[in-house]
Amino acid sequence: MLNLTLPAFLSGLIMLSGFAQANTTAPAVTTESDPDTEFTFSLQEERSPWAVTLFDENPKEDQARLWGQTKLMFGLGVGVVAALAVMPESFTNWDKDELKNFHKKWWDNVSSGPVMDEDEWFLNYVTHPYFGGVYYIVARESGYDQWNSFVYSFLMSTFYWEYGIEAIAEVPSIQDIIITPVGGWLYGEWAYQKKLTIRDNDNLVWDSPTLGSTALFFLDPVDSIDQWINGGREEPLVEDLSISMAFAPTFYRWQDSEEDRNYLGLVMTFRM
Repeated sequence: MLNLTLPAFLSGLIMLSGFAQANTTAPAVTTESDPDTEFTFSLQEERSPWAVTLFDENPKEDQARLWGQTKLMFGLGVGVVAALAVMPESFTNWDKDELKNFHKKWWDNVSSGPVMDEDEWFLNYVTHPYFGGVYYIVARESGYDQWNSFVYSFLMSTFYWEYGIEAIAEVPSIQDIIITPVGGWLYGEWAYQKKLTIRDNDNLVWDSPTLGSTALFFLDPVDSIDQWINGGREEPLVEDLSISMAFAPTFYRWQDSEEDRNYLGLVMTFRM
């Protein structure tokens, strides 16, 4: 009896396993998948909320706009330095005599900092957060989330301003390195939301287009300047903007080699 039962049991087990395998590998009825419900796996969708995407090769955000406005800010920085250089020393705390050899002064300041500065309260806690917000909204308007916009504001405020332009005149500031991006995030997100509200209201503030355009300028001055220069054109008015250091006067014939040997300047080139 056992000799008959065991082969029958084994045969049934093999048939069941074959049936189960057939059902898991090939369904009896083939149906087309609905393209609207088809699941697509994407690494970008699963990226960490803390991922920094500013330098991605295939970004979902408008990276070209971000770096285009970044170059514009570098160009505007030259004008900012010129404006600050003519302001009273009591306001800027910049020693104008030391600016004559600004390349040496820049290195001395960078290598000496950062330190706690003694600037006026208005400079540290109003103007720095405002410009941190200006950097922030440039990234936010380019499609980046709050985290990446904060990182961009930190990079710009620290390396473009504190260790860049401002280091020509003074040692980088501990307060400014912290307050500018943090305050810029708080103010910048508010400014971004306000800008969206004004745009949704046909660029009107209290039914006034003048107040609307003025508010939009102060909320996002870089974008306003960019629109004035390039807005409404198929091709940008200003192209191939480049800023470099020069060790000889560009439009000047040397007269005194000893005096001109210490020359160091900025050269800005662009096509229109």
